[in-house]
Amino acid sequence: MTLVMLAAAGGHDDLLRVLIRKGAKVNGRQKNGTTALIHAAEKNFLTTVAILLEAGAYVNMQQSSGETALMKACKRGNSDIVQLMIESGADCNILSKHQNNAMHFAKQFNNILVYEQLRSRLEMLSNVAEDTIKAYFEKRLVLLEPVFPLACHRLCEGPDFSLDFNYEPPQNVPEGFGILLFIFHANFIGKDVTARLCGPCSVQAVVLNDKFQLPVFLDSHFIYSFSPTAGLNKLFIRLAEAPTAKVKLLIGAYRVKCSDL
Repeated sequence: MTLVMLAAAGGHDDLLRVLIRKGAKVNGRQKNGTTALIHAAEKNFLTTVAILLEAGAYVNMQQSSGETALMKACKRGNSDIVQLMIESGADCNILSKHQNNAMHFAKQFNNILVYEQLRSRLEMLSNVAEDTIKAYFEKRLVLLEPVFPLACHRLCEGPDFSLDFNYEPPQNVPEGFGILLFIFHANFIGKDVTARLCGPCSVQAVVLNDKFQLPVFLDSHFIYSFSPTAGLNKLFIRLAEAPTAKVKLLIGAYRVKCSDL
């Protein structure tokens, strides 16, 4: 363990602040993937979590078990820590090694307030994404069901995003139906979220099952035509390097229908 990890695990905030001021790295990892933020969340130290997040701690890093700091906080039932993390861009839909997400752990440990907190957050993010799509396409597109749960990636946490998801194609797909992948550039301001599908974009390439996905429009390369296959699919997105960026990406795929209007 590094000194930062030891300070975080013990809730020694004054020492942690000194280490950070001296330039200590806050995103070091142990062999099992544990970070200082995971230690602080697991030990239920609210101010320690806040200090680490302010210092740039990566909120979506996973242990070898697949668990994140958010999952640890959900087990402890600390809604204040959970709120800090989701406002910092924690992905509520990341799955652990055993395919459990943060909401599962909140429910498993009977932390109903935290469970409802996460459910409300996911509903809000989904509404933001769908409203942004509708505003962009106006009445040219009808949104149907999502292909996989909405994912959140912080640009500062690295230029690569990957996701495995299962897809069961519908039978007898009528003409005019298809799937689009949307990559929203979002800003989290407290409990509020704004998102856009136009303007500067950090996406450099999208690969699905080892095949590059072509853009729908040449001037809108952040909306991609998307063709998952039945069963397990592997999505990879290469992004621009942006270690200091505050922007988050919301990544979602929806079945859509071209409107007759």
